[in-house]
Amino acid sequence: MKLKLLFLLTFLFFITGYSQDSIPKYKWLRSGLVVGYASQNTIFKQDSDYTYETVCFKFSNHFNFYKKNKNSWEILIEPSYYRSQHQLLNYWFISHTVENGDELRAKFMPLKSMNEYVLNIGVVYRRYLNTSSSVFATLNSGPMYIDTDTERLKKGFAFSDIFTFGYNYRLKNVSFDTKCVFRHVSNADLQMPNFGLNSIGFEFGTYFELN
Repeated sequence: MKLKLLFLLTFLFFITGYSQDSIPKYKWLRSGLVVGYASQNTIFKQDSDYTYETVCFKFSNHFNFYKKNKNSWEILIEPSYYRSQHQLLNYWFISHTVENGDELRAKFMPLKSMNEYVLNIGVVYRRYLNTSSSVFATLNSGPMYIDTDTERLKKGFAFSDIFTFGYNYRLKNVSFDTKCVFRHVSNADLQMPNFGLNSIGFEFGTYFELN
């Protein structure tokens, strides 16, 4: 929830600071395809109760919002598909006092494959190092649908919150980037359970540049 609030405040700040004079010739800055991998234990072990791995495919669109000198801000719109795997590891995560505990363990402890359909919207801050390369950070959030029940998250509507930082290199009208990704999935207590799913990973993108 804190990430959603931070995203909203950041977005509103730049909306109120909007200036027609700050927008360059092309509003649409870049569009491309992104692939990535992330897991609950990619870099360090976050939780021994479960495993969670994702492979993602994204259609990434960046709209130039403000640009001055070596700094720019962009609006990010990113429809995404995640193919994920999840498994409950901790037998006692489901308490022995639960009446149907054995039934729930039998349902949730096998390895599961899941589909996640996401629409993330956010902001990108970019710092140009020279005419062909830049470093950037993104903060985005959006609605998603997950098609499988787990002990941590109910099937159905949820939110995908993402923070990234990375490097982009441009070669004429094409650019390439790589970034580190931190992602949290939860449903804001709209359904139970809502323990959430966390992952850290890497993404690689190829873009067509329009400015």
